[in-house]
Amino acid sequence: MLQTLLTNPWFWLIAGMILMGLEILIPGVFLLWIGLGALISAMFVALLPDLAFAWHLMGFSVTMLGACGLGFWLQRRGRAAQGDAPVMNREMDALLNREYIAATDFVAGRGRVRVGDTTYAAQGPDDVKAGDRVLAFSRDGIQLRVRPLHSDGGVTTG
Repeated sequence: MLQTLLTNPWFWLIAGMILMGLEILIPGVFLLWIGLGALISAMFVALLPDLAFAWHLMGFSVTMLGACGLGFWLQRRGRAAQGDAPVMNREMDALLNREYIAATDFVAGRGRVRVGDTTYAAQGPDDVKAGDRVLAFSRDGIQLRVRPLHSDGGVTTG
């Protein structure tokens, strides 16, 4: 019974479509490529129906692994095209070159600045006190680097 089912191209076609459809409901990237492997297997089963059952299973295994390998290669290639900068924390770049208020006193070069309704870790000189206005000029990972502002809006040097 199972052998008859797995040597039917319609089984592989339906299984492939179901797996690819499940990718929409349960995103994880794997089901898409396994489904593609099942669709390719449907083509091979339809073209070569007289092959032994074991060859059909071997064909599915090879096409599934090949499709997964293709998927990983495409994802890696896509990340390389985006550049060397990691995708994570790019929203931190939008916080640069803006004025903020220090939420805490800076001790040992570290403190927190208020950004909207939250605070972010920051690095800056120890003379920054809570309530001081600062300018975020760069970032180090997920920490903003800040300089204190004079009361007239100018940046302190040094």
